[in-house]
Amino acid sequence: MMMLAFSYLRRRWGQALLAMIVGALGVTAVCLAFSGFEALPEAAEQAWGGVDLVVGPKGSALDLVLCCALHVSDPRGLVSEKAAMALGRHPLVRVAAPIALGDNVEGVRIVGTTPDLLSVYRAGIARGRIWHKPLEAVLGAQAAKALNLGIGDRFVGAHGLAAGGEMHSQFPYLVVGILAPTGSVLDRLVLCDIATVRYIHKMHAEDEAAQTGITETYVNLPDAATAVVASYKSPVAMMLLPRLVDADPALSAGSPSLEIARLMGYARPLTYAATALGLLLVLIAAAGAAASLMATMNARTRDLALLRVLGAGPAALAGVAFCEAALIAAGSVVLGLAFTAAALGIAVHVLAGQTGLTLHPHVDATLLIAIAGGAMAVALFTALFPAIRAATTPVEEVLRS
Repeated sequence: MMMLAFSYLRRRWGQALLAMIVGALGVTAVCLAFSGFEALPEAAEQAWGGVDLVVGPKGSALDLVLCCALHVSDPRGLVSEKAAMALGRHPLVRVAAPIALGDNVEGVRIVGTTPDLLSVYRAGIARGRIWHKPLEAVLGAQAAKALNLGIGDRFVGAHGLAAGGEMHSQFPYLVVGILAPTGSVLDRLVLCDIATVRYIHKMHAEDEAAQTGITETYVNLPDAATAVVASYKSPVAMMLLPRLVDADPALSAGSPSLEIARLMGYARPLTYAATALGLLLVLIAAAGAAASLMATMNARTRDLALLRVLGAGPAALAGVAFCEAALIAAGSVVLGLAFTAAALGIAVHVLAGQTGLTLHPHVDATLLIAIAGGAMAVALFTALFPAIRAATTPVEEVLRS
């Protein structure tokens, strides 16, 4: 019966392929919704590494996390390092480090900080050494490869966080170290002494002030920092420290784990919508396949009658319809998984290029079993009425005609 069903499908391959494609799109939507929803938080958690808390100027905690823990957005202001680093003396803090943003080299962020930042991320030097004086830089593993720089090479930063800004040609950096890979955002950063970033931006602000008469914050805030990132000694700190920081009228606290969880909570309805769309497409494919099967069963009345004469029973004829539906369902699942793999591959590449986040998506075996089982259940239901039509073919009337 399976070979006969395959032969029938091959004769109407256009209709069968259309049903498979629609069903495959439904399978793809469901797979992407579940695998993407699981992979994004995992990628974000890997990116923020050992950062448990970000302390910055008053404002959105999510902005602080996206800017200073994940490095995917722009800073919203400056904070006094002295005020923010008071957190680092709290007994529940393992280590804290200030960061100052504002420059880049070919799109790679230059971060002014202290050597304590390596302790926050539990990172180490793979080659060379840590910086000891201004204009010495240590590169993350990915940054070194992307910029094609090694120990002893020099580079010039540009103003702003995106490539194409005004070059600070009078301040060339010297590469003195390259970090061992950590899997975190640190891999794609360039680190240097925080005093270097402050001095470069102070000079830049003074030059602009001389031309425009507008004095920037860097001139008036000598210990300016974008934020302070910290790592906890104990999980108890998560309950206490953010409240202590938020109580300060000039400071805000952002917890990467809490903010990303909240962000994913906002995105959860999109997952439900994508799943609903996928199920709708599967139902549309099932309805189309059912209509097509019913029409073909009506057209095959003479063939089915001859099969009955040759000894095929009603169950065997019904099996032809069930086999056709099962083949369409199997094709939809296989094609859907291929579409999913292609879409996830593109998403991984685009997200890594745009944000630096590294997705490791995977379709859980339980989900695969559920999708395959659901597809077959829909296929059996789809073939039910065509199977009844095939099994009840009026043999005598057909032969008399």
